[in-house]
Amino acid sequence: ELLHDAGVPEGVVVLLEGDVETARALMDQPGIAAITLTGGTAAGLAARIASCRRALPLQAELGGNNAAIVWSDADLDAAAAAVAAGAFEAAGQRCTANRRVIVAAPIAEDFRQRLQQAITALHWGDPLDPASCIGPVISPQSARRLEALIERARLAGADVWRLNRPPSGVHSGPCWVAPTLIETTDPSSEIVQEESLGPILVLQRANDWEESLRLCNAVRQGLAAALFSEDPERWRQFQQRAQAGILKRNASTAGAVAEAPFSGWKQSGIGPAEHGAADDEFYGRWQTVYGAAPESE
Repeated sequence: ELLHDAGVPEGVVVLLEGDVETARALMDQPGIAAITLTGGTAAGLAARIASCRRALPLQAELGGNNAAIVWSDADLDAAAAAVAAGAFEAAGQRCTANRRVIVAAPIAEDFRQRLQQAITALHWGDPLDPASCIGPVISPQSARRLEALIERARLAGADVWRLNRPPSGVHSGPCWVAPTLIETTDPSSEIVQEESLGPILVLQRANDWEESLRLCNAVRQGLAAALFSEDPERWRQFQQRAQAGILKRNASTAGAVAEAPFSGWKQSGIGPAEHGAADDEFYGRWQTVYGAAPESE
């Protein structure tokens, strides 16, 4: 109804609710000319198989495991506030959310304390309350998955800190997962390597600049990355070496504008970018015509 009121012709956008089998059936319909998808790695693989089987163009955005590097010359209070919001708003359920924060070792303890204060200051509660920026996760199944992930990280030796208060304005329920900060020294651990898609932020310490870049790039995803630093040369190096399709300076990884191309590297994307001029490439088709134009009558 809102799209119609905005002037979009009827039938241009059709909403079909369903599950994975619904998506597979839709991709196999003879009238489908191309597939565009937002989902996880498994969904991307299924779409790639469907598109290859029928030789269809595929555009897939497959999530992120996004890191922000916070260096010692950054405004630490501003960085803590930005990373906390980027990690936990919408309960971390967006592909560009700040999943990891990599901090220069000499300032790591100071920054962690500021980050905990920034997380505590966020309003966690009833999603119908305009003041809330952190709500519930999408389902009880998702909450159980996230709680199990946090517990496995704890058992593996990670340092787990959780917001120690219930959500405001609501009774406790099966979809509430407390904002959680997890610090680990193992870059190969599950909590580092897997995209949580929930209110979980992983903190890693880097002993030098080279290690910070290695940690930033040491996951199979490459959607967004950020650097908090006032050094122009460090920013130049970050742009050259960060393996992500979206780069930000002195801002969290979360969010993007619709006018700019939106594309992940590595396992975060398949096919052409979304948004901006890239949409013309995907939704249009090149056609070369040879021959003189007919004379006008």
